Amino acid sequence: MKKSEQSIRRYHIIRSDAVFQYKSDISIAPVDVFPWSNSDAVDDYCPPTAAGITADDAAFYVFMETAENDIRAAERGFSAKVCTDSCMELFLMPDPVHSPRYFNWEFNPAGAMYLGLGTNRYDREDIILDNYPKLFRLQTCMKTGGWTLEYRIPFGFLGRYFPAFEPRAGHFMRGNFYKCGDKTIHPHYGCWSPIELPKPDFHCSDFFGEIILV
Repeated sequence: MKKSEQSIRRYHIIRSDAVFQYKSDISIAPVDVFPWSNSDAVDDYCPPTAAGITADDAAFYVFMETAENDIRAAERGFSAKVCTDSCMELFLMPDPVHSPRYFNWEFNPAGAMYLGLGTNRYDREDIILDNYPKLFRLQTCMKTGGWTLEYRIPFGFLGRYFPAFEPRAGHFMRGNFYKCGDKTIHPHYGCWSPIELPKPDFHCSDFFGEIILV
């Protein structure tokens, strides 16, 4: 199933020379669609969540925040099952013109991470990185009533897997931002770009939104 043209969301990545101050004027992508709330397996729980990306000449910078209560952060380290915890995610198809593969970055509030690459849920390669906190400059912060996530995606890292990737103005990508928590007190599944499926499934690139570097 493919999404209707009317439901496609578009996000523009704005370059910034002051990337460490980017949160003050970053373009916001609201993660405000919870397609499966009130289902048998999912609570009617929709924590307010927002995401954004900026860029300089070397990398993308991702910021996400959520007003989530009852935070769960049991997983630790790399390649953990962070989707079972309180989790925020970015699925990104860096070069859809040349490749249907996409990354899925998934993080919990303790800085545990999962990173995969492939074309769908069943075609995934675990990307093993011992130095991931340093490579991505990962920062998480838990606070009363929520938590935040920040990290960097170097263009050189993307180029290893997508040789035709060119981070120039007008470059077109596809992706989605997610908020979930399989084993939290209130199981929930939220997205930025709407997913029109009967059951929770984030690995559906047909429903990815458009992400454009300006």
